[in-house]
Amino acid sequence: MATPQLDKRILSELELMGFPTARSIRALHFSGNSSLESAINWLLEHENDPDIDQLPLIPREINIECGDTPNEARNDIQGMRANAQESKPEESTAAGRQKPVLYTFINCCHTSHLNFLYQETSQVERELNADQNEDEVRRRIIELFKSKQDGQERERGRIRNQLQEDKRERIRAAKDLMEAKRTLEENQRKRFVSYATSPQIKPVEPAVSPEQLRDCLRNLKKNYKDDTTKVTRAFQILLKIIANIVKNPEEEKFRRIRLNNPVFKERVGNLQGGVEFLELCGFMKLAISSYLVMPRDKINLALLNAAGVEVASAMENPYFGLLSK
Repeated sequence: MATPQLDKRILSELELMGFPTARSIRALHFSGNSSLESAINWLLEHENDPDIDQLPLIPREINIECGDTPNEARNDIQGMRANAQESKPEESTAAGRQKPVLYTFINCCHTSHLNFLYQETSQVERELNADQNEDEVRRRIIELFKSKQDGQERERGRIRNQLQEDKRERIRAAKDLMEAKRTLEENQRKRFVSYATSPQIKPVEPAVSPEQLRDCLRNLKKNYKDDTTKVTRAFQILLKIIANIVKNPEEEKFRRIRLNNPVFKERVGNLQGGVEFLELCGFMKLAISSYLVMPRDKINLALLNAAGVEVASAMENPYFGLLSK
């Protein structure tokens, strides 16, 4: 068996359009090898066929040519017999010797035909074996192509899952930030209400003014104005730290930060102004243990609320720090 002879120009155009070679050959063969449009129409109509990726095979034409036809050989033999009969009687002995010569000639012709047929049969067998090898190669190529497609599909699936996970992470981060902001605003509102309902209680002014907090955040944003992602992540971490302390002031783990923590170091510790802002909020740096610590008796909720408001404002206002001196 062999693949049909097709228009190589149309076949190359189909391959350039992205159709696999096996499908292109099959479409050209069954669409009459007439035009590119008819081949594409056939592919669209038969794309769900189970054998769409199998190469079409047609019988190989084998022409075995013999020297003389049976009629010609018979005529030659009859002519030789006539010549022998026309010979003189005295040459009967010589004629008698020609009889085995004639038989020898016939046997030679028969043997030569048999040898020729044997050679042709061997050639046909070799060609059939070659066709089988070609089919095996095509089958392996198709398997490799399908395996590559499966690998690409798995990679696309992994990328889609990663993008979805990143999206969910951003949504969770946004929810945490909104919750922290609401907590800070609620605590500030309660503090103002308590001051209003209890005139004998005078509000304690924090040692650090909101302007100092704002200047520290403004400098941090200016130092990294070309990398807004880095600034946004730093503000998110700062707001998360402040909100955790306001919601859980008794929890020591929220008032203790390891400076060598990889996440903290990358997003806040290595940024100029990040640790300084936390120190303004009441954290103290312990040189011996490399920790930032806020003692329980040093917690100033008013200062922390003011710091949270400033960080939230810096995150929401795109012009924060750009119009100031």
